[in-house]
Amino acid sequence: MTLEGKVAIITGAGSGIGQATARRFAEEGARLVLNDIVEDYVRDLESSLDADFRTVVGDVALEETAKQLAGAAREEFGRIDVLVNNVGHLYIAEITELPVEEWDALMATNVRSMFLCCKHVIPTMLEQGGGSIVNLASISAFIGQETADGGPSFFAYAVTKAAARQLTTSLATRYARQGIRVNAVAPGATRTKQVRHAIPDLPEADEDAIWENAGSIGTPMGRVGRPEEIAAAIAFLASDEASFITGSTLVADGGYLSR
Repeated sequence: MTLEGKVAIITGAGSGIGQATARRFAEEGARLVLNDIVEDYVRDLESSLDADFRTVVGDVALEETAKQLAGAAREEFGRIDVLVNNVGHLYIAEITELPVEEWDALMATNVRSMFLCCKHVIPTMLEQGGGSIVNLASISAFIGQETADGGPSFFAYAVTKAAARQLTTSLATRYARQGIRVNAVAPGATRTKQVRHAIPDLPEADEDAIWENAGSIGTPMGRVGRPEEIAAAIAFLASDEASFITGSTLVADGGYLSR
């Protein structure tokens, strides 16, 4: 129970890595404030989660939602020990064809949300003498990536994840002496609802084939990750077991970057 009694905020907690993290934190004894923009996802999680928790439905790229999320943790539990900036959107497009409006929307979801949540959580962590922030980066922050056969680039998504890494580094050095640790997790391909969101009518067998192919050609381990595996890395960095770790990015990619 490495998070016993700690109060943790998790954004994007309704599905994928966020949901797996919420479940792992509950198992580890944390009290939770959970956020997602999709209310149905939050309600499904509420019905099956064995923990003391509160929920805030809304877009954390909007300052009012981020402020409300931090306020809910303080009002309900009196402190904030952990912030997991998980919310994010995968986006693939060619730079010459990407509308400015979609660029701005991606930056808001993937970067501004982290900035806003940190902005409103850090004052509480400073008052109480410490805390732990874990940002979700990606292997895309380290490399250039294109889709198969010369298809569109991951460049815009990669830029947002590089920003997550740099936010981690900057906040870690800024607040280390105040007891706030800031780290990041960089997953490789992880089986979430990304494919399903992109192609809602895709047969399940075809979806399985996409993930199996991604794992077989992409990683030395020959498979993609499971959300629970990424959640384990997040839980470690959030806990006191990682008390001397700050400013680090923990790569969880099945060996992808080691090829």
